Amino acid sequence: MEIFIMAKYSQSIIVTGGASGIGESIVRLVIKKGGRVGIIDLNQEAGEKLKTEFGDNVVFACADVCNEDQMNDAYEQIGKILSTITGLVTCAGVAPIRFPIEEYSVDEFRRLLDNHATGTFLTCKIIGSEMAKNRGGSIVTISSATAARPAPMLGYAAGKSAVLSLSQSLAVHWGTKNVRVNTLIPGWVDTPFIRQQEAAGRDLSPITKITPMRRMVKPEE
Repeated sequence: MEIFIMAKYSQSIIVTGGASGIGESIVRLVIKKGGRVGIIDLNQEAGEKLKTEFGDNVVFACADVCNEDQMNDAYEQIGKILSTITGLVTCAGVAPIRFPIEEYSVDEFRRLLDNHATGTFLTCKIIGSEMAKNRGGSIVTISSATAARPAPMLGYAAGKSAVLSLSQSLAVHWGTKNVRVNTLIPGWVDTPFIRQQEAAGRDLSPITKITPMRRMVKPEE
């Protein structure tokens, strides 16, 4: 199922974390529907590869979503090439860790919480505020099923819960500005993150056994 339908006219969508996984699938969908994409990602090699593949339909900027200066520069770089930004997908994220709290360092907790919560906040502040000024746009944030269901991923789940709450607040905040804010809450998705864990020895069968389809979701789904 496609998570949004492009209008008949060309749109310009920014996707953070758009160089791989769910973000890359969204980039490909936007282009398939006739839009243009600004990718913001730390993976320069993967981002440049998509830029080469899609040519003028993609603008790539390397930036950390938690760094305000880098994000402002990335948005300025993309804005010089693309027309008025009509959509934003906040897909940037870091992989969860599964340590018990007794072994969980404060630095690791802060790193995960900061990336998902602060990164989404900062992205919406910079790009969403411009949409509100232009009185139009659509934002899709990426939360997680761990925001609603218990899971042994403390910092990640806390960060994704914050994304869900922040998105609800922004929907109210910009409700009169013609800016829609919706949250996608995926379950287990077959991305490089999860395959890295499998390569490190994690058994994925408990995941597939508890899902109705008995398999993980594909990123393009």
